[in-house]
Amino acid sequence: MLGELKSQIYPLSLTPILAEKPWGARRISIYHDPGSKAAWGEIFLAIKDFGLTSRVASGPLVGQGVHQVGRNWGAEFMDPPRPTGSPLPWTIWLERTGDKPGPVRVKTGPEFWYVLEAEPSSWIGAGLDPKQSQWPQRLARRVAEPSDAFIFPAGSPQAQGPGLTIIKAGLAKIDLATLYDWERQPDVWDYQPTPGLVIDLTTEPLTVLEPPDPTSELAVLGQLKGLEVKLLRSTFQSFKGGQFAIICPIKGQGRINSSGATPTLRLRPGGATIIPAGLGPHSIVSNSSLTALIFQGVA
Repeated sequence: MLGELKSQIYPLSLTPILAEKPWGARRISIYHDPGSKAAWGEIFLAIKDFGLTSRVASGPLVGQGVHQVGRNWGAEFMDPPRPTGSPLPWTIWLERTGDKPGPVRVKTGPEFWYVLEAEPSSWIGAGLDPKQSQWPQRLARRVAEPSDAFIFPAGSPQAQGPGLTIIKAGLAKIDLATLYDWERQPDVWDYQPTPGLVIDLTTEPLTVLEPPDPTSELAVLGQLKGLEVKLLRSTFQSFKGGQFAIICPIKGQGRINSSGATPTLRLRPGGATIIPAGLGPHSIVSNSSLTALIFQGVA
């Protein structure tokens, strides 16, 4: 069946993977389960990492894992193809905090952060304060507001304060260490990082990205190695295809029109849709001022 669909490639909506966390938010959110009482701390939108696999939510390939789709479609799914076992080059997820901050972590790869929701005086951890020797005071803080965008370099401590929903993207298969866990007892607060992991001791390690021109319909927000993040603010965009991309709506609703097995696919906040490299001409249409982040591969 998969082989027969090579001439009928279509956008693939993915089923979010929800994870309850001690720091998760129970407040109403437009992104997932507005009536739920569960404290969702992490919502993985696109992932093949940490033992988790995104699956197709609708269409002829419903239920298929991204590793299966990538293996069977090859370069038509992602051009150039990824090595075996790496069907997605990035992990994209939402992280939500309620009345507790998340843990302090350090990772071996860079990450892109875009703030979706922020309560007054919400903050993110942006590195180390050299004047402090104990956690959590050792973590430098920066006030966060909706639409703020950042790039965390590899090796810098990071944390998300209370009252935030942030969409994050990073390289797949990166290592991480927990330096401080707010839910642990004091005798096990401090953790030793992974051997060989170098921590950035600067006070301002993160890159603060400039807001895009408000009149721009499709603006570049930031770049990581092999990844370009764009902000789409338009009622209509036409694409020729040829590049693998993941679109994540953050406001409004719309649809993708294309040829193939699923010619029309609905877009709404809180989900992710893969646009395969071999999709060909397609358009993103909206009557409600769709705003979306587009994660696209670059050479």
